[in-house]
Amino acid sequence: MNYLADTHILVWALNQPSRLSQAARTAVLDPDAEVFYSPVSLWEIAIKHGLGKMSLAGHTPEEFLETVQASLFRALPLESAQLASSYRLPRHHSDPFDRLLVWQAIQENLTLITSDKNLAVYQADGLTLLQ
Repeated sequence: MNYLADTHILVWALNQPSRLSQAARTAVLDPDAEVFYSPVSLWEIAIKHGLGKMSLAGHTPEEFLETVQASLFRALPLESAQLASSYRLPRHHSDPFDRLLVWQAIQENLTLITSDKNLAVYQADGLTLLQ
């Protein structure tokens, strides 16, 4: 199975792995799985870090990117077609970062690893979740 890590899962996996659920930890460490991160998460991290709403264990977003790139996570390209078609995702949720991650997961047929219970509403729209 292949996965897309929600932003908080990416941060927790690399900075606070004890916060991951057992299911998330198992998925992230599965040698047979590919676990992706999205540029959307890096954008969210940069914005929230700049606003003082996210701590990266004393690191800057650029330093965090280096950690991500050295990890087992793989970069998932954000395609222009995904951006242009994202309006088709029902507006069950207003967070633009979450909406785009959900849309990418659906479009790329990836299971989204998240602890955000609010995203379960998108299962009716084709999202597969691991919580």
